[in-house]
Amino acid sequence: MNLDLIELQRNSKATCVVVENENCKLLKNSVSMKADVSDKFLFEPSEPPFKTKLETASKKGKIAYFVITNIDEVAIDVQNRFVGLVKDREFEGYNLPDNVIVVFTVKGKETLKKISPQLWNFCVNAI
Repeated sequence: MNLDLIELQRNSKATCVVVENENCKLLKNSVSMKADVSDKFLFEPSEPPFKTKLETASKKGKIAYFVITNIDEVAIDVQNRFVGLVKDREFEGYNLPDNVIVVFTVKGKETLKKISPQLWNFCVNAI
C-alpha cells in the first residue's frame, strides 16, 4: 500500500483511493462501511448513516478516511451508488469534510477489473 499516494488525495476533489482489504486496517482515523449495505440503510434515514462518525473522525486528526469495503464484490449498479460521493463529495445533501479521503477496498490487483468503469474514472490505485 502506498500511503504517500493516498495522503496526496487530501483536499482533492473527485478522487478516491483503492487499496487491498487487509491494508485498510493500517489507515488510522477511519470510518468504514461495507459496499453491500442495503438501499434502505443508505437512503431512508434523514441523514446519511455514516455522517456522525465521519464528522467525529474528521475533527480528530489531520486526515480521516471513509473506507468502503469490498467494492469488487458487489454489482456494478450497487457500486455506482457511490459515484456521486466521490465525484461531487456529496451524498444525499451531506458534503464530505475536506480532510476526508474516500477509500475503496478490493481483494487484490486481480479484482480491480471488477470496479465499475464510472467509479474507476475517479480512482487512484494505491495497491
